[in-house]
Amino acid sequence: MPTTPLRVDHRELLGASVVEPQGILDAASYGGLRNDLVKVAIDEPRAVIVDLDELDVPDSTALSLFSSVSTQIAQWPGVPLLVSTTRGALRTQLDRYRLARFVPVYPSVMDAIAAIDDPPPRRIARRQLPNSLTSAAMARRFVLDVCSDWPIATRVEDAVMVANELVENTLLHTYCAPSLRLELRRGLLTVAVYDDDPAMALLIEPDTERNRGLVLVAGMCRAWGCAPAPSGGKVVWAVLSV
Repeated sequence: MPTTPLRVDHRELLGASVVEPQGILDAASYGGLRNDLVKVAIDEPRAVIVDLDELDVPDSTALSLFSSVSTQIAQWPGVPLLVSTTRGALRTQLDRYRLARFVPVYPSVMDAIAAIDDPPPRRIARRQLPNSLTSAAMARRFVLDVCSDWPIATRVEDAVMVANELVENTLLHTYCAPSLRLELRRGLLTVAVYDDDPAMALLIEPDTERNRGLVLVAGMCRAWGCAPAPSGGKVVWAVLSV
């Protein structure tokens, strides 16, 4: 039997993004909703609030989507995920699944808005790079210059290396001009590289010592990931503890 596509709307409310999925959350729609939530978070709202009033969840195990996304976007871009519903039956389902152990659950969107903490202080620097063999060197210099002005006592060399690998990975596997973003918050330094190619980055063994790619990044960072960007491309990010 064909499934009804899940429709996902979202709106801005007091600095938060309110996501309103409408339809059935099941195996067919799970991945699409996950991507939509991550895309919304990448725009860095105060929080992502999922209004579940128009969502049906026949199998409660699908609710794991929200705890999974919450964990991911808390690492980067550091945005909290909250859910709300005014429906008593759905709230009972959430209670039985014990979703609130992982994601805050509120009786309305406005209650969720009221519960949002102020975002942590953060420093952000961006640099658009050309699709050129010089981009990696430009990225290394940019990271050194930025980190010299930020209160980072350690991991500067690691941040330079991560930026170099992510930019080289973009140049090696796409025809895009990479965009580099650095962010410092709560003792965490994030290096993120955006490009216009929607193909997700994969962790594979390097074929040469020079092209170490994501294997090196994964080994030296607290966390890393790849997510679809709102522009239609992707962002590959890595978090270093400083």
